[in-house]
Amino acid sequence: MSFDLEIRGVSLQRGQFRLLLDVTLLGLLLLLRTYFKDLWPPTTQRGFFCDDESLMYPYRESTVSSLMLHCISIYFPMMALLILETSRAWQGSRQYWYVYNTLRWFIVGYSAQSLLKDMSKNVIGRLRPHFFEVCRPQLPDNGFCSDEVNRSGGVYHTVYRCRTDLSGATEEMLADIHVSFPSGHSSNTFYGLLFLVLHLERIRWPLPGSLLRPVCQLLCVCLASFVGLSRVMDYKHHSSDVVAGSLLGAAIAFAAVRAAGLDERLRLASGRGQNANTSPAKPAAPTPVAMAASAGGSAGAPVEEDPGAKQLPHDLCQVTCHSSN
Repeated sequence: MSFDLEIRGVSLQRGQFRLLLDVTLLGLLLLLRTYFKDLWPPTTQRGFFCDDESLMYPYRESTVSSLMLHCISIYFPMMALLILETSRAWQGSRQYWYVYNTLRWFIVGYSAQSLLKDMSKNVIGRLRPHFFEVCRPQLPDNGFCSDEVNRSGGVYHTVYRCRTDLSGATEEMLADIHVSFPSGHSSNTFYGLLFLVLHLERIRWPLPGSLLRPVCQLLCVCLASFVGLSRVMDYKHHSSDVVAGSLLGAAIAFAAVRAAGLDERLRLASGRGQNANTSPAKPAAPTPVAMAASAGGSAGAPVEEDPGAKQLPHDLCQVTCHSSN
């Protein structure tokens, strides 16, 4: 009894340590994601050609604002996951560890795709399609790309100065024109909504055979695609930026859902192993011979064999021989 209680106490302490470690690591990931731009070196300043038509688009406000993006890619998927897993735990007598496991892997995946996305933006430093509209670059000879001498292009300009007095751009807009690749809106949205789509496919649906699950999955994919297309429509990103961001978010969503499912299978397997080790072994069913021996022993007399049973083949031979004669 004391040994069993001691083992359970150690197991409980180990579980508390794992929970504390997970919460600490999740907090560090979120802090790193929040202050990544302050810790990372300055964004790469790429040059341009004056005749690059892909940078001559007008500046427009975003169709999907930052607040809408957070609601679509973070708050909505997390609330949906929380409601789904909590209802499954309440209805099916499941442990609430599965709720925690799903949400922790969602946060880990979101932090991973956010870090990779921000790192790619700062390292590559691709210019946005509205670069000329926002920057109005002035060349070292005090000329502009609109001048006749620079209009033909052919020269890659790396030294220039943005004239905010001509464009009316703010410091935030100037810093934002160098981080086009990959699309952050596409990466965040595809991660959050595809995580929910894959999770719906993985769990046991309460209404099997209905179209509710595929319709919900289709709506999530359409919403993520609309956000990505709006970035091209608003001239915030090139088409390749949106494709790269979508693939990044989808790949990390698939990896996070797979990791969450693997943890659940490992927990179920360990639970079955513990049940098998703690359950008492069932006695083997007695054979008919053992039952007969037991009955004979209880009567106080040994079980006697029929002597005629062994003589049956000899008697049968005699009968056969007489009949043949």
